[in-house]
Amino acid sequence: MRTTINTTRVRADRGLLSLPSFEGGLRTVLVLNLFDALATLGWIELGLATEANPVMAGALEGGPAAFILSKVALVTLAVGLLYRFRKEPFARAALIPVGLLYAGVAGSHVGFALHRGLLSVLPGFGP
Repeated sequence: MRTTINTTRVRADRGLLSLPSFEGGLRTVLVLNLFDALATLGWIELGLATEANPVMAGALEGGPAAFILSKVALVTLAVGLLYRFRKEPFARAALIPVGLLYAGVAGSHVGFALHRGLLSVLPGFGP
């Protein structure tokens, strides 16, 4: 008696496109989105940045609460849509660039904070 293994299923159940990785990625995007919203709002309130996204700039005109609520709601809807199609390979693959984008955005906030901190603490570090 010969037993065969469905290698396609084995590959889909492990690695970056696996369901546990996908769900963890969705949670990470939600957390990074909230971090981005709070950090962006902080930079704007300090007068160190402006909102580059015209949709979110419009939401910001409604005040900080409208900005945070809009940003979180929009990304949560997108994450919900990806989760709805979680069994589809395109949904799992779509999360990869989204996750990379939010990781880059979060990294830029941290880098900006470090840069601003160094500018204020170390002499000769600024312009």
